[in-house]
Amino acid sequence: MSGSRFIAAVLAMAFLVAACATYHAYDGPQRPAAQLAVISGSSKLRAATPLALVIRAVDDRSVDVGYSTVALTPGRHRLLVDCQLGEQSGTASRHSIDVDVGAGERYRLTAAMRPGNRSCASVQIAAE
Repeated sequence: MSGSRFIAAVLAMAFLVAACATYHAYDGPQRPAAQLAVISGSSKLRAATPLALVIRAVDDRSVDVGYSTVALTPGRHRLLVDCQLGEQSGTASRHSIDVDVGAGERYRLTAAMRPGNRSCASVQIAAE
């Protein structure tokens, strides 16, 4: 493997690892998993997948490009989520959703599609 291909491969792996990181959407030191709720979306650094639900913000805190999962305290929170579809560039639709999450629980973003599957009608969370 040539030097430039090796560097490109290492950078690609670094982006993939970063995309799996969890954003801590709370103040203070890291807390045990049993005290937090975790919501998973899709990586912002994704290949062409049919649907991506990208977490853009939690309670008005921007979520950086390296995070596809957020950890937050139990209770009510507001998420800003982009629904991105396959080959479309940019955001197909943006959704502000209010969620109520429990300690020690894991959730995944889901979407209801409009007819023709060209955009998201709504976004919600589902327990895993």
